[in-house]
Amino acid sequence: MRRYDYEGYFNGHLNGAELGGFTFELIMTKLNMMEHHFIEKHLETDEKIAILSSRIDSMIKSIEHLAWIAQQTAETVNQLGLNGKHIGQNLSVIQRDLTNVLAEQKLLVTGHQLREYLHLKGCNSTSMDLSESRSRLYASCNKVPIPVSGVYHIRPEKPFKEPITVFCDQEYDNGGWVVIQHRFDGSMNFYRNWQEYKNGFGNLDGEFWLGLDRIYQLTVSGPHELVILLEDFDGNKTYAKYDRFEIGDEASKYVIKHIEGYSGTAGDSMDGLKGFKWTTMDSDNDSYSENCATLYSGAWWYGACHKSNLNGLYLRGETKEYATGMVWYTFRGHHYALKSTKMMIKPK
Repeated sequence: MRRYDYEGYFNGHLNGAELGGFTFELIMTKLNMMEHHFIEKHLETDEKIAILSSRIDSMIKSIEHLAWIAQQTAETVNQLGLNGKHIGQNLSVIQRDLTNVLAEQKLLVTGHQLREYLHLKGCNSTSMDLSESRSRLYASCNKVPIPVSGVYHIRPEKPFKEPITVFCDQEYDNGGWVVIQHRFDGSMNFYRNWQEYKNGFGNLDGEFWLGLDRIYQLTVSGPHELVILLEDFDGNKTYAKYDRFEIGDEASKYVIKHIEGYSGTAGDSMDGLKGFKWTTMDSDNDSYSENCATLYSGAWWYGACHKSNLNGLYLRGETKEYATGMVWYTFRGHHYALKSTKMMIKPK
């Protein structure tokens, strides 16, 4: 081989080696860069994982704390529930006592007022006082000379052998009304049996039912009119009035003999009740296949079953229960329990 051939051969191989070394360095540089980038990403991932783990730990602690709070709250609510029963019972007693006190306060007449009234009537102020007036016997509430609502003793001419004690409303429509039913705060249970509705129950200065025997004796003694005063929990007041009302005796199941001459703003929810008998939880006298008093938690002149249920449950306004409350259908429908009701009768 010639000299120049050897030189060309070695120069060619040397240039190829140099080129290969440059390529190798370039590849290594890129690998180093990729490794550095990978390490950076790995570090960022580790940092994110650490932050995420820390947040998860915080969430776990928060959930554990909330669980503890929920447990404490449940125990507190349970304790409040137990105490609430006692508190509710005490509040009911206090409410009843306050109602009685307010009723008594409302009925008080000062000596000055009494003297003025008697003076206007031409009476000697020393000839009569309120206690004497209330202890005297009257034929009915419309014969009481003092225009003050309260408890009085009355004895119509027939069929009474003994006087009865009643609450006279002397304020509504010129007074003279015997209150036969009054409900206004739910303090008295009205889901009762036949004997209790026959004899009456409650407090005449609070919530009460006068008694079917007395209502019969009063309405049979002479023609009576009936008025029913109603109020809902929105403050709306209304009334239903009947020109003639009379019921039969116990042997007739206190059947409604007269219920006619409706007037008023409440609508006639006693329409068609003539001939209906009284039904209680233990004496089914309605026309339905089941006991309406049991179905609707009351006592009334039910048919099959009712548009009025004034002795139903005291449920306080809108309710999902159908017709079990203190209902007057033509006023607020079957799904509304009224705030107050007062049934009163007066001789015509």
